[in-house]
Amino acid sequence: MGCVPLDQASNNLTTPPSEKKLRLDNFQYEENIKTVRLFPLTTSYDEVIQPAVISLGSAGLILEFDQLFGDYQTYYARIIHCNHDWTKSRLNDIEFLAQYNEFPISNYQYSFGTRTSYVHYRWQVPPVKLPGNYVIKVYREGSEADLILTRRFMVYNNQVQFDATVNMSRGIVERDMNQQIEFAINYPNLQVSNPLEDIKIVIRQNKRWDNALWGLKPTSMKTDISRLEYRYFNMENDFPGGNEFRFFDLRSVNTLGQNIGSIDRHENRINAFILKDKPNRNQGYGLVRDINGEYVVGNLESDPPNITSDYVFVSFFLESDAISNPVFVMGALSNWQYGDQNIMGYNSELGGYQTTILLKQGWYNYMYYVPDDVQAYRFEGSYFETENLYEILVYYRALGTLYDQLVGYANIVHNRRN
Repeated sequence: MGCVPLDQASNNLTTPPSEKKLRLDNFQYEENIKTVRLFPLTTSYDEVIQPAVISLGSAGLILEFDQLFGDYQTYYARIIHCNHDWTKSRLNDIEFLAQYNEFPISNYQYSFGTRTSYVHYRWQVPPVKLPGNYVIKVYREGSEADLILTRRFMVYNNQVQFDATVNMSRGIVERDMNQQIEFAINYPNLQVSNPLEDIKIVIRQNKRWDNALWGLKPTSMKTDISRLEYRYFNMENDFPGGNEFRFFDLRSVNTLGQNIGSIDRHENRINAFILKDKPNRNQGYGLVRDINGEYVVGNLESDPPNITSDYVFVSFFLESDAISNPVFVMGALSNWQYGDQNIMGYNSELGGYQTTILLKQGWYNYMYYVPDDVQAYRFEGSYFETENLYEILVYYRALGTLYDQLVGYANIVHNRRN
């Protein structure tokens, strides 16, 4: 968007329905849909950093998002049931929902006292009847093809017991850089005829799907005691540990928060500049408390933060020589995805990578990432000591059924900070 004022650019932020194609992942289909959060229902606003994973029959989930510019629009939501690999299942709506599968999103508030006007929407996700994978699809009234956003969530019904640990990698070179997930599951209450086909395992790190492990097969099957073990020797279950995330505090636009170098305030636009970053790779591991790549919307001057926090053009700069592969600013601020909104360009005059991202006020974690490189963490470094969140997901398809159940969910924090 360059230096075009927000109010002048707003007419170009929507996409015709004919150009939208449904994606069963976390995605916004229009540029004016921002700050999409899906989190467990709770009384603490900080709990938005928790995974969108709940147990069957629990309190449920909350979906929040902002629509920049314009008046309130009528949006509807539908829920899509998916298999373990996030392909659409063959179930009918009535098999996983107790009510008609079309829900108006009618809870909204207008922003207050902000340079950038927006409408903040909030919707409580209705309960589902089956454990498994789901996608929320939000669209404009009158046309399911006029997509606004999609978000994944999972519902589990624990029917397995876990024995899981995070250890150093078995690789000689990798042992100081990687984290190895070793685990076993006991399934005494499941009728598993073929464990290699009936049971599917997925492991993800810090709620990411881009580097999740899929298709792990058991290294030992003890069917007489209903136990599967997943203990590998060739690093099939390794994750690079990465480093603790960089952060900045943008909860105020009137004073400089941590790691904010400067703020420019204009009548219809706010610019913030992060202090110049440098590669961390050769500096060794340093303990920094982070929130594993997440962000929390916040405003130190006004309440409530969800409607008084402004949108700011945040500029990042990484001092570095140019490399052949693209570099991205990564974290929950980009849905853990790579695209035009978070790719960095190289400035040869300044000697580094730079980009600008429109973000709502708050506390943010981020990192510089090279997804197509064997050294994805070339700017951050990778260490076994790094605190990371791991989730183990166990799916089971019973004989004669048409869907995958999420029968096991384990949440493990390696090197937890107390």
